[in-house]
Amino acid sequence: GRGGLLVLVLPKSLRIERSEKQEQKLVEQTRAWLKNDHRDPRIHASDLLDPRKAYWDRQHPVEPSTRMVGHFFVGKVLHAFFLSALNGEKGVNWASDAGSGWDKALGIMWSNDWEDTSKTPHIPWEFKTSRKPKEMDVDKDFDLYCEQLLIYMVAQGSTTGRLVVLQPNLPAPRGEGWGSYPQYRAYTVSVTPADLELYKKQILRTRKALEAALKTKKPKELPLCREFKCGAANCPHYSLCKPEGRFGKRSWDRA
Repeated sequence: GRGGLLVLVLPKSLRIERSEKQEQKLVEQTRAWLKNDHRDPRIHASDLLDPRKAYWDRQHPVEPSTRMVGHFFVGKVLHAFFLSALNGEKGVNWASDAGSGWDKALGIMWSNDWEDTSKTPHIPWEFKTSRKPKEMDVDKDFDLYCEQLLIYMVAQGSTTGRLVVLQPNLPAPRGEGWGSYPQYRAYTVSVTPADLELYKKQILRTRKALEAALKTKKPKELPLCREFKCGAANCPHYSLCKPEGRFGKRSWDRA
């Protein structure tokens, strides 16, 4: 046991009460803080990943839900910590990413998290976090990450990119004790010059389609979003978008 006079003993009068009122106040304060991150109104690289959602985000702006506030906050904080360490900052620099830039040829705003300037062309780095409690499968779990990273690779003119994923809940490897702890997984992503050029053409097609939809107010011309971003429970635009083949079905309409 832990007997002995030097062990701290909690008083019997101790009471712990949850304060949902304080929790809501913290959410509102965090939501207000996140609003300070002003976004350029032009089309961003991330808008091309699910262009129909990008359309509705502009046509029907809404306050982020409590769930999304939690996701955005943790992601932003971890990004800042990681990039500050990578850049050798003494503290935490909240503006330590590579900075946003306008690519005239692609017609989009883009900003990779970091870039290796010792190479020509510069190699873009992208940092992601995943709450998956097990090792990620590079053949199944990385499509969304790579779609975004390849946009940066096109913008940099590099056939190589770096992807770093922080998994906060990954089980400890054998011999490192019980439980889980945050672990990095680092990957090199590469394509042929020919495929990079083909991907550039896809970027241009998608950007032009999004621009056309915003001009004509016809979002149905844009592809459906990926399933985990769709549905009444996941998307604040669902009732306006009425995604074909999904809207009106119980499994999608359930909030």
